[in-house]
Amino acid sequence: MLKNIDFKQLIPHLAIVGLFYLLTIAYFSPEFFEKKTIAQDDIVRYEGMSKQTSDYNEKNEESSLWTTSMFGGMPVYLFNAPFPDEPLRTLNAIFKGAFISEKAGHGLFMAMFCFYIGALCFGISWKTAALGAVAFGLSSYNLVLIDVGHITKLWAIAYAPLVLGSMYLVFRQKWFLGFALFALSLTLELRANHYQITFYLIFVCAFYVLTELYFAFQNKNFKPFALAMLLFAGAGILALGANAGRILTTMEYAKHSIRGKAELTPLASEKEKGGGEGLDRDYAFAWSQGIGETFTLLIPNFYGGSNNEKLDRKSEVAQLFRQAGQEMPEQWSYYWGDQPFTNAPIYAGAIVCFLFVLFLLVSENQHKYWLLAGVSITLFFSWGKNFETFNYLMFDYFPAFNKFRAVSMALSLTVLLMALGGTWGLKTVFEQSFSEKLQKQILIAFGLTGGLSLLFALVGSGLLSFQTLSDSQQQMPQALIDAMIADRKSMLRLDAFRSFLLVGLFVGVLYFFLKKRISETLAFTLLLALITFDLWGIGKRYLNASDFQAGVQQAVHAPTPADDKILKDKDLHYRVFALANPFNDAQTSYYHRSVGGYFAAKMRRYQELIERQLDKQRSMIIDNLQKREPVDFEKLTILNMLDAKYIVFGESEAEMVENPKALGAAWFVSKIRTVQTPD
Repeated sequence: MLKNIDFKQLIPHLAIVGLFYLLTIAYFSPEFFEKKTIAQDDIVRYEGMSKQTSDYNEKNEESSLWTTSMFGGMPVYLFNAPFPDEPLRTLNAIFKGAFISEKAGHGLFMAMFCFYIGALCFGISWKTAALGAVAFGLSSYNLVLIDVGHITKLWAIAYAPLVLGSMYLVFRQKWFLGFALFALSLTLELRANHYQITFYLIFVCAFYVLTELYFAFQNKNFKPFALAMLLFAGAGILALGANAGRILTTMEYAKHSIRGKAELTPLASEKEKGGGEGLDRDYAFAWSQGIGETFTLLIPNFYGGSNNEKLDRKSEVAQLFRQAGQEMPEQWSYYWGDQPFTNAPIYAGAIVCFLFVLFLLVSENQHKYWLLAGVSITLFFSWGKNFETFNYLMFDYFPAFNKFRAVSMALSLTVLLMALGGTWGLKTVFEQSFSEKLQKQILIAFGLTGGLSLLFALVGSGLLSFQTLSDSQQQMPQALIDAMIADRKSMLRLDAFRSFLLVGLFVGVLYFFLKKRISETLAFTLLLALITFDLWGIGKRYLNASDFQAGVQQAVHAPTPADDKILKDKDLHYRVFALANPFNDAQTSYYHRSVGGYFAAKMRRYQELIERQLDKQRSMIIDNLQKREPVDFEKLTILNMLDAKYIVFGESEAEMVENPKALGAAWFVSKIRTVQTPD
C-alpha cells in the first residue's frame, strides 16, 4: 500500500504543517522559550473546581464522581469525569499539535490544522487552504478564547471545518473516506463537550443538507443523496455511541440544573421564562451582539474595542489625567456596545470580509447558498435580544434553544464560514483567467469592504453616537465622557483606514498575479504576509507578551494566611464562605469545602437557595462588617445549616471570622412543619 503513495505530494502539506508550528511558536514564544504561561481564568477556575476529586482519584483506584468542595456538594462528571476513551484522547492530542498539546498555544495550531484539512476536503489547493487556515486560526475570537481559557469552546470551533469538509466528501460520493472522516470529526466535535457550539453547527449542517437536497431534486439524482444521508446517520450513531457517557450524564444533570424546569414560583424580580423551564430570558441574552457591532468583523475598533484597551499616552483620556495631575491608568474601557463587557471585538479580518464578498460574486455553485445561510443564521443568533422577533421565538419554542446563554459566541461560526467561503472564493478566482467580468467583481467586492471602510474613516464620526448609557450611569465628569468619545472616534478612524489599506494592498497583489506580472510563489508569499499581518496585529492587542508570566499556576493558587489558618482545623467537616464573590469563585474550593463555587450550570435547587436566602445572609454579614458591628450569627440560619464555620472577607488572618453557630456535619431536627408548596 505504501508503494502507491507519492511521498513528493506530501512535501507541500508537511511544509504547511511546519508553517503552522512556526506561527504558533512565534506567537506564543514566551510560553515556549521563557517558561511563562497565561493566567487563563477558566483554567484557574477548573483547577479549583476539580482539585478535590483529582487528588482523590490519584490516590484511589475507583474514581469519585462527586465533590464536596463546591455548592455544598455536587456531581463532577460534567467537568472532571475519567471516561475510558484513550484512543480518542490520542487522536485529539495529534490534532492539538502532538508535542505542544499541553501548551496554551495548541489552540492556535489546532484551529489552523483542522481548517487546512477541511479546506483540502473541499478540493481547495494546499496554498489557498493555507491562506484560509492562517486567517481563521489568527482571528481575534480564537486568540481571546485561549487567553481566558475557554478551551473546550475553541476545540468545538476547531473541529467544525472538519465536519463540514467530510460532509462535502460524502456528497461528492467519496463514500469511504467521507464516512470515516465524518464519523471521526463528529466524534471529536462531541468529545470537545461544548454543546452550544455544536448546536449552532447543526444549523449550518442542516442548511448544507437542504441545499444538496434541493439540487438533488432539481437534477433528478436522488439516490446518491439518500445514500449520503444513510452514511451520515451511521456515522452519527458511532459518534453518539463513543460519547454516550458524556452525553447521557449531561442530559441527566441538565434536568436538575438551571437549564431544567423550575419548581418554585418566579421571584418578582425575575423576568419571563421560556416555557417554564430553561434559562431566564434576560440571563440567556445578556451577551447579545449589537446589530451595528457586526461591523467589528471588518473594522475591529468600530465599537471602541474592548473593556481593557491599552491607554495610549497621546489619547484624550490620558491628556485629561495629566492635566488633572493624576497618574494615568494602563488600561481603559472604551467599549460602548450592547454587551455588559467584552475582552476583544470579534474581528474576522478585513481581507477575509473582502474574500467572502468576492466569493458570493464569483461562485456559481450551490455552496454559496448554504454558506450564506449559515453566516446569516449565526449572525441572527448573535444579535440575541437585539433581534427579538426571531430569537425570542426560537427561545420559547425551538427545542434546547433556551438551554444556552452568551449567544454572541455564534459569531465564532460566522467567522469560520466567512473564512471558508473566502478561501473558496480565492480558489475560484485562481482557476479563472483574468477577464473584464472578474475585474468588475473584484472591484465591487473591494467597494463593499475597502470602500465601506474608507467611508467610515472619512465620515464615521458623524454617523454614530460613540456613547453608551453606562457612561452617564457611572457618573463620569462630562469632560471625561467627551474625551472618551473623541478617542472612540479616533480609534474607529484609524482602524477603518487600516482595513481600507489592507484590502487595497491585497487587491493589488491579486491584480498583479492575475495579470501575470508576478509569480505564483511571490503572490502566495505576499498574500500570506498580508493576511498574517492583518490578524496578527489585532490579536496582539489582546493576547501579547505582557499576558505571559512566570509561575502563574503557583501564584494564583498560593494559600493566603487566612487559608493557612483554616487548614489547621482538623475537623472532619466544615465549610468556608468567601464574601467577595462566593458564587463565581472556585479558588476557595481549591483548599476548602466551599458554600459557593463556580460552575456555568449550577444546580437549580442550590441557585434558588442562593437567590432566596444566601444572598440576603451575605448582605447581612457585609452590613455588620461595614458598620464594625459583631456578626449576628443567630440570624444566619441557612449558612449555619450549611456548616459555614469560617467566613472570609480578605486574605489575612484578621479578615476571617469563625462562626460558632455552624451546625456541624449533622444535627437532630426538633420539629417538622408540613407546607403546601415547594416555595
